[in-house]
Amino acid sequence: MASKENSAVGFVNVSREITESIRKVLDKQPIKFVRAIKQETRGGKSEDRVLVLATWRLYLFAVKVPTKVEVTFNFLEIRAMNTYPDYQVVIDTDKTTYSLRLQTQDQLDHMVNHINYALSRVFNNSIYAPPICRAEGDLPDGSHKFSPNSESSLEPPKTCGGFSETYAALCDYNGIGCKEEVQWDVDTIYHSQDNREFNLLDFSHLDSRDLAVIVASIAYNTWFTKLYCKDMRIGSEVVDQILHTVSKSNSLEELTLENAGLKADFPQKMASALSENPASVIHSLSLAHNTLDNQ
Repeated sequence: MASKENSAVGFVNVSREITESIRKVLDKQPIKFVRAIKQETRGGKSEDRVLVLATWRLYLFAVKVPTKVEVTFNFLEIRAMNTYPDYQVVIDTDKTTYSLRLQTQDQLDHMVNHINYALSRVFNNSIYAPPICRAEGDLPDGSHKFSPNSESSLEPPKTCGGFSETYAALCDYNGIGCKEEVQWDVDTIYHSQDNREFNLLDFSHLDSRDLAVIVASIAYNTWFTKLYCKDMRIGSEVVDQILHTVSKSNSLEELTLENAGLKADFPQKMASALSENPASVIHSLSLAHNTLDNQ
């Protein structure tokens, strides 16, 4: 999608050729927003970039044909996002800080709204969702209210608590392919049966990393109330995400991990995870047939 606006003075125009080059790089990823911006660099200088927002990810492209990705990160990598006068936004990520200047307040608001809305879909408005955006300097009290855009205002009820959206975002964040079969099973079979028990055995053919992302997708989900695994040895990656889910979920009521190869330190870690979550509603926990040794 090329910009339909004339670029502000000092900003490059995003030509049709650049837009098509961006589409080729992103392949089938949906493009939600494209604008020319300035990226501030050291020494008070700035460079022209093309800002592109996809569903779960931000890109900065070089202004040339063929173009290339100069910067990209998943929204889940953002630790803070502060806005300032002159349409500036400073984004702190896990790795570094980016200072960007957009052309108008509307463009800045659109960008911030898109990122906040995407994160709200991942965290399902959980009390543990990180409040990443604040504004400074443009209002007397130092605050700026970002209203939902039309996309969020017209949002239909989420299938199975939005599991598939969260799963897709976490797959992107972890750099692994999103398994459509997982989304289909949840959105079709689990939903049609009104099944609130997530059974890891349904996905036992997947590797440990895939299973870990699936479990992580339940941490803020409000549909599933039970997590079940029996007679299937689970790896440390999956165990870590189960503990993370226990520490964050306010919907999980029952946890069954029978004959799952749990280690001796699991009960202590489980107790620690529960202590971190005052909103936990777990009332049933089964760890039967685990040797709980270090073998």
